[in-house]
Amino acid sequence: MNQRLRLYSAVIAAASLAAPINAQIAFTANSSQLTGTYGNPSCVVDMNGDHLDDVVRFNGNQLTIAFQQAGGGFSEQSFITATVNPNWSICAGDLDANGYNDLLLGNGSANSFLLANSDGSAYTEQYFSPYIFSQRTNMADINNDGMLDAWSCHDVGLSKPYRNTGAGVMVEDQSMIQQTVTAGGNYATVFCDYDEDGDLDLYFSKCRSGAPIGDAQRINLLYRNNGNGTWTEAGAAAGVNDGSQSWISVFEDFDNDGDFDFFVGNHSGTGSTANRFYRNNGDGTFTDIIATTGLNAGALGAWEGNGGDFDNDGWVDLFTEAGGGIWRNNGNGTFTNFAIGVSEGGIGDLNNDGWLDIHLGQTIRYNNGGSNHWVKFELQGIFSNKNGIGARLKLYGPWGMQTREIRSGNAFSHMSTLQAHFGLGAATAIDSVVISWPSGVRTVLAGPGIDQLHIVPEAECTLAPIEVEVVGSTTICTGQSVTLNAPTGFENYMWSNGSTASSITVSQSGNFSVVGIDENNCAAVSNSIAVSVVTSEAPQITINGDDEFCQGNTVELVSSVGTNAIWSNGATGASVLIGASGDYTGYRRWRVRCGDQCSRDDHGQPRCRCSRSR
Repeated sequence: MNQRLRLYSAVIAAASLAAPINAQIAFTANSSQLTGTYGNPSCVVDMNGDHLDDVVRFNGNQLTIAFQQAGGGFSEQSFITATVNPNWSICAGDLDANGYNDLLLGNGSANSFLLANSDGSAYTEQYFSPYIFSQRTNMADINNDGMLDAWSCHDVGLSKPYRNTGAGVMVEDQSMIQQTVTAGGNYATVFCDYDEDGDLDLYFSKCRSGAPIGDAQRINLLYRNNGNGTWTEAGAAAGVNDGSQSWISVFEDFDNDGDFDFFVGNHSGTGSTANRFYRNNGDGTFTDIIATTGLNAGALGAWEGNGGDFDNDGWVDLFTEAGGGIWRNNGNGTFTNFAIGVSEGGIGDLNNDGWLDIHLGQTIRYNNGGSNHWVKFELQGIFSNKNGIGARLKLYGPWGMQTREIRSGNAFSHMSTLQAHFGLGAATAIDSVVISWPSGVRTVLAGPGIDQLHIVPEAECTLAPIEVEVVGSTTICTGQSVTLNAPTGFENYMWSNGSTASSITVSQSGNFSVVGIDENNCAAVSNSIAVSVVTSEAPQITINGDDEFCQGNTVELVSSVGTNAIWSNGATGASVLIGASGDYTGYRRWRVRCGDQCSRDDHGQPRCRCSRSR
């Protein structure tokens, strides 16, 4: 990489989309390069840090890696015999940030982590014995602390988040994602920033044999990340709470408009209630448009699905069992089917020619290629996790814009490359690529060369951490705000919300951090400030006693918030005694008014009336 990286927020105008070229997609099968008999899900990922995709294989519990060689072919080496046979799913990522990718294995009873040592020559196992019928496994920085966490779907119970406590030591931590729906049927999950707010959301494909329509075990879920450590289930609000027994969901920017659409493969339903193709409306909602796409809505029963630009024309194609093979993206909202002899597998560049290949079992299907151009990016996180998992890349050029997201764990069971691959069609130059890292850093690489791999670090050099100054309270009511100030002395600032000012005023919930960039283009990352906007229902105030009382007496006001109540007269506690006229607020703007107008009772004593209002 000979271009200088610049870290700043950028808005780049996208040109009109170019028409796709080359309509053929074809592969040549090769079953001679991999020896032995190996089953289980495919895993195509660089395991030794040489920037070439390898093939991870299991013969039962025995781990063997076929390392891609720079001159072509593979060199195989066997490693640990794991406790878990990963016959349901596998995913990969660098959990301990030592430069070598680690593995998470899932089967019908347990999960197991395999961590590579400091030179990738051996693996140690961290086995989790608590029962889990593990389906899809994923790795993602769930709490955005710069360390890669993990996740495993549970077919018959609450799915399991695993928090990275440092150096790849994992612990189950249910507080990471508050799962409000506890029903089983969790078949596959995808971490994806569908609403483009800078944090990863989570979509569940759910299925349960024999469950009736409307059963929670078969209704897909969308957990929206609120950015402050909490999650909200938004499937119905987003229009994606499908209940037709889903196994897989494929999230990609199929229409090149900058946000992620997705395909859902179902096992029941007819017509419009079968498979789905959801177009992202850009406002947090989706519209099912499968009827106009040419995709087979009635091809039910797909276990697997994934995406990739297999013909390098600049449009992401759909690779799925639903209809079989590759559905080529025509660039106009429609797809054309190509039968290629396989309909699932791990995807990566297994001969380093810039064209996506497919591995399954003993066979590698090499892409026959063509004349279209391409570019690949491999991210190296510094403040973010080592792989840059969760980062979003936007590529700009004569074609307009393309978008990718680095993910560990797509499809139902397989693992595909952690490199971001783009087809360029006939274009011979790229304007720029803008990378939004999980840390909030934005990297802009101007004019990267085509037909090559670019290795992109998160910053050219790093500085000591910095502290954000907080002016005000970080717990605010609707309509209020808090000011966050970055330290002085930097040339540029990049806040996690996209601001480039030295300070920001925050009126919405979220986690906010800043990157300071000095004159040498070195970056320093701040601590994260969690701001919470109180939006819960206002507490209720009740009166113990008659709401008419005489002067000199008192009335007790009681707040529904209990001992946390703060009263407008300075009193604290669950209740307060009131003996004077005035306005009294018992937290969050509920008011008790004791009127000044008094009358006389039957004994000639003054009498006041209390009334309640907001």
